[in-house]
Amino acid sequence: MEREKEGLYYGGSLEDLPQEPMEGHGGVTKRVVFGPGRFWDDHVVRYFTTEGGGKTPFHSHDWPHYVIILEGQARGVLGEATCDLRAGSWAYVPPDEEHCFENTGTGPLKFLCIVPRRGDAFDAR
Repeated sequence: MEREKEGLYYGGSLEDLPQEPMEGHGGVTKRVVFGPGRFWDDHVVRYFTTEGGGKTPFHSHDWPHYVIILEGQARGVLGEATCDLRAGSWAYVPPDEEHCFENTGTGPLKFLCIVPRRGDAFDAR
């Protein structure tokens, strides 16, 4: 279903989306599925992949995250709490909470992460 309109596709493979730069995030790649100028102006849906043993940085900010694990195994760290996640799991990260996601498997960890527009600099316009 790769019908193109105004330079945007209505469907396609997550792996075919262009990678966004992730400076200082070794072993993590990011692709934007939906966001401003890509069918959803209020939020950004990002598709992340981390290599086996990799993790996202431990950080916080004033917006929430909505996470869906697509493949692999992870440990979600929220402050001092942890949660084991796997394909089919979801996680919610409230605003202002320090957090990260660690790939606890040997293969790739793939997940969707939804944030409000201010939570990502992406703008396809």
